[in-house]
Order: sequence, then structure tokens, then C-alpha cells
Amino acid sequence: MGYNDDDDWDDDGYIPCPHCGETMLEDADYCPSCDRWITDGSSTKPRSPLWVVIVAALLLAFILTSVFRGF
Repeated sequence: MGYNDDDDWDDDGYIPCPHCGETMLEDADYCPSCDRWITDGSSTKPRSPLWVVIVAALLLAFILTSVFRGF
């Protein structure tokens, strides 16, 4: 049997770019043909940076301490 273009792309470690369709490595972060970043689609909402979460928690703790200190 010979190679068939209809075979799965990922059998040899290459996939088509979802943007331009050119062949690219399966584990690539961006397409070398169109220079667009490739995302896996698993994360639809960007995460907040860790420092934002820490500052928000500290502010909440400060406010709650200030409010309950008066009682």
C-alpha cells in the first residue's frame, strides 16, 4: 500500500494549520507559514495573573479586618 493523502495528518507528527492550511509540526506553538499562534481551544477565558488574585485577597482581608475590628 502506498501513502494516501486522505490518511490522518497526525500519523507522521504533522497537522494542517487551522489558519492557513499549511503543514506544520503537531506540537508547534505557532505556524511558521502564516506566523499565527495556535491554541488548543481548551481555555476560552484567559486566567487572571497571580498577582491580581493575591492583591484582591489581601484587600478583602484588610477590609474585613477593618469592618469587624469595630465590633
